[in-house]
Amino acid sequence: MTAALDESFRAALLELEEYLDGIAAEQVGGLVLPFASRWVLPEAGFDLTRLRAEAETLVQATPLSERILVGYVDQLAWWISQRMLLDGEEEDLAAARTRLEQARHEIENRADLVESAGFPLVAAAFRRALEETAGGEPPANLLWSAFALRIAESVLP
Repeated sequence: MTAALDESFRAALLELEEYLDGIAAEQVGGLVLPFASRWVLPEAGFDLTRLRAEAETLVQATPLSERILVGYVDQLAWWISQRMLLDGEEEDLAAARTRLEQARHEIENRADLVESAGFPLVAAAFRRALEETAGGEPPANLLWSAFALRIAESVLP
């Protein structure tokens, strides 16, 4: 496990823990999915340098009049999710499945980490997010889509 919890991170987790107190179990997975997917993205096995560069190129090639539309980030994320399937220039669904499973394992590890650090509601929310994103093949899997959205958000101003 590569994650460490410094004091500022613990403070953020405490704030999230307090926020989650009283939130319905059906809502917590969706609330923490952006955080969980962003936290494990570097360990998920994707070529983030390539994906971000390709996404930046697409953004720069897209006219400003289209980039300001409300749905643009979702369109960009969809395109990135397709690019995430590539291993080199070839689509590799087996590698995509492996990356997805690796990412799911990392989120479970983070759930264990935050639980042992005293944040049981955050841990439970991470596990709920894993339940809610189970099933489905890349790129249709919800966790896969969350990763694509995190990458899209990282290249947009």
